[in-house]
Amino acid sequence: MIEKKINLLIVILLFSLKINAQENEFTRSSIKTGIGVGINDGIEESGLGFVYSVGYQKSFGKKEKFRINPNLLYGGFNSSGITDTREQFFRITSIGMNVNYDLVKYKSVSLLITSGGFLNYSRGLFGTGGENEIRNSRYFNQLYFGGTAGIGIRINSTKSRFAYEIKPLNVQIGNKGFVLGYIMFGMDIKIKK
Repeated sequence: MIEKKINLLIVILLFSLKINAQENEFTRSSIKTGIGVGINDGIEESGLGFVYSVGYQKSFGKKEKFRINPNLLYGGFNSSGITDTREQFFRITSIGMNVNYDLVKYKSVSLLITSGGFLNYSRGLFGTGGENEIRNSRYFNQLYFGGTAGIGIRINSTKSRFAYEIKPLNVQIGNKGFVLGYIMFGMDIKIKK
């Protein structure tokens, strides 16, 4: 009788240890976030500002070096520091699909490259000033589409729930002379199994 109770206790203990061990296992999916500083130049608008990113990321392959990331990038810009233009205050919202690949990987650190496409909506207000001393203001909106490229460093420990990225070079180049360049600090929040 005591032997059966001990065996039952061992089975319960082993089962609970297995459950605890699985708590640190993650799926191949994560929520991808980021914050950065950038410069934006479009057909009419030009400014400096902050950009933010949120999206979903799915990893593929045995070593999870290949990742697909649909995302939303948004930001606010103004013409502070740009002297040859009138005052501008505008926002961008960009829907994108990126492919991330760990080009070179050593343990948890990798050299990351990014490419993809985007659709961007830019809207805002042109104020007064500039080279011609414009005295009236007006609203504007523009739609752009194009490609995305980036490079950076990724730190991803398999035991941690978080992965971190430092991407000093990110560029969106699109139609109508649209260019967005930014530095991005990112964090991926892995989804538990």
